Amino acid sequence: MDLDIFQNKDFFPRHVRDRLSAVPVDYKEKNLQIDKSRQEGSNHMKAAVVLLLHFTKIKDRNEYVFQLIKRSSKVKQGGDIGCPGGMLQPRQDNMLSSFLKTGMLPALRGRIARNIQNVDSDTATLIRLFLTTALREAWEEIGLNPLNTKFLGALSSSPLNMFARTIFPLVCMTRRKFVYTLNPEVDKILEIPLSFFFESGNYAMLNIKTSSGENHEFFQYQTPCVVIPDDRGNEDILWGATFQIIQNFLNIISGGELPSTYSSRILDKVLTSKYIFPKG
Repeated sequence: MDLDIFQNKDFFPRHVRDRLSAVPVDYKEKNLQIDKSRQEGSNHMKAAVVLLLHFTKIKDRNEYVFQLIKRSSKVKQGGDIGCPGGMLQPRQDNMLSSFLKTGMLPALRGRIARNIQNVDSDTATLIRLFLTTALREAWEEIGLNPLNTKFLGALSSSPLNMFARTIFPLVCMTRRKFVYTLNPEVDKILEIPLSFFFESGNYAMLNIKTSSGENHEFFQYQTPCVVIPDDRGNEDILWGATFQIIQNFLNIISGGELPSTYSSRILDKVLTSKYIFPKG
């Protein structure tokens, strides 16, 4: 894949939209599965996130970046890098999603709205519902105005391994630069060039383990991650569900040309009981 495509402001969104339009959307099946499990007594939750793309100047060139958040220490899984979004609020989000159906918001106008309607009606309704959830949460978390977004497509759902939760990711681009207004849940915004993920040296293996002396079963495993340096000599680690969502997206738009081998660097991350079993 020619990485110069990330510097093409007008062509790249069309490329993303066309690639995503060919990807099956499993929202109806996954939603029914979750509803059935909840009827049987589980507490499985539905969450929606927006994978935000924005065209901006990075160093000496303009290119598309991911707009990600770093969660603050005041919320569950503090310190993790993620996409803006949060839990579905069925009553509120069903009401708000009616605005998307009418086309009153730019997010679903024109060709995109017609493409969504080519799927079955239940899937189209769920796409609008989860897009509503993701945009509502993004407005609350970082001050993203829904009028400043353009919907490009949906990605397959992403179940979490350690939590009874499934994420429904939607891809959008922000039309114009905006001033971030962070609420207490967000520590900072990271703008990461898409080309960054095509350099094998930016990857590492993360050694995950639980801390000792806790009243639950000890476990340890390794998983790939991306190491993101900042301008102060520090590093942020992108791993877990957000890593998988971004990898899935980039594999779709590149035809599977992400690095297949990573650097030999190994990092350690200890998960405490507060991280795994947060209260509230």
